[in-house]
Amino acid sequence: MVARLDVTYGDNGEREHAVENSDALARALVAAVRGERGAEPSAETKFAELLRDIVRASRLIKYLEEWRELVIVQADMLDADASRVNLGTAAGMSPSKLYRILEKHGRPKNRTPLTRLDLVEHAITAEAGEWTPARVIETLESYGFETDDKGARSLLRSLNRENVLERKPGVGGRAIYRIPGAGREWLYVLDPKLDTVEGGPSTPARVSKLASEEVGPRRWWLGRKLKEMRAGDRLWIYFAAPEKKIAAMAEVSSEPYPAPTGSEKPYLVQATLHAKATEALRKNPVRLEAMANQHPQGCVGLADADLALVLKHAAL
Repeated sequence: MVARLDVTYGDNGEREHAVENSDALARALVAAVRGERGAEPSAETKFAELLRDIVRASRLIKYLEEWRELVIVQADMLDADASRVNLGTAAGMSPSKLYRILEKHGRPKNRTPLTRLDLVEHAITAEAGEWTPARVIETLESYGFETDDKGARSLLRSLNRENVLERKPGVGGRAIYRIPGAGREWLYVLDPKLDTVEGGPSTPARVSKLASEEVGPRRWWLGRKLKEMRAGDRLWIYFAAPEKKIAAMAEVSSEPYPAPTGSEKPYLVQATLHAKATEALRKNPVRLEAMANQHPQGCVGLADADLALVLKHAAL
């Protein structure tokens, strides 16, 4: 059971060889170099032989891991501006383990603010969900960085300016961001006693009739310019009287723009009533008592719980 491993490397064809007194281990090593899994040990192998293979495999792994550490450190030294995320991915290591190795060999944890920004951006594009200062701090700490709430908020604002993230509407003073999506959901409040739609009353019956006409976009009043609103968003129309309910939906086709001087409200937005969804909501509206937002006002981001509800009632 003696296996000879021959290796040829270098442009000059230099050759070396090693002798391994275990065919099983030699085959496993060759398979690993090829990127394959080694064959399972034979069921007939004796216990003493298995112990010998375990000792030799452990020694081999130890030496390879030591060599890998030196390669990681050398790569980090050669390109100090490179993202360490790439090193961790190449090594198949968690960020915390990578940073323990770098620290062990005297490599500093602290990097430039730009690298911290790149690191958070990389994590954002690889992970779903919402981003808050606490999540930024947790992410950076896992890579060996130290930051505080103020620094995390600064990074989020920077990524917002670069359109990597967008501020989630309708969450008050909390700093919550998300990856820009295809469209936002808005709760649009109509008070039939005060508001008009296309110069006429804004009652549920009239809005439902307008939806059935299937014409192009209509103009909807806004009390303030919503910078986050854009084409592709949806307005879920809440009627404040006579019954408090969401009973229509319109699809936004423009950004908010200034209304003519002396208009009902300072801004307008173009949106087309969705006939199918509005008809479904007319028959099965979402009433105030079922909503998460118990105090609808103006035009605000639709709560996630309310979105699931209106989609069900609108049969979408």
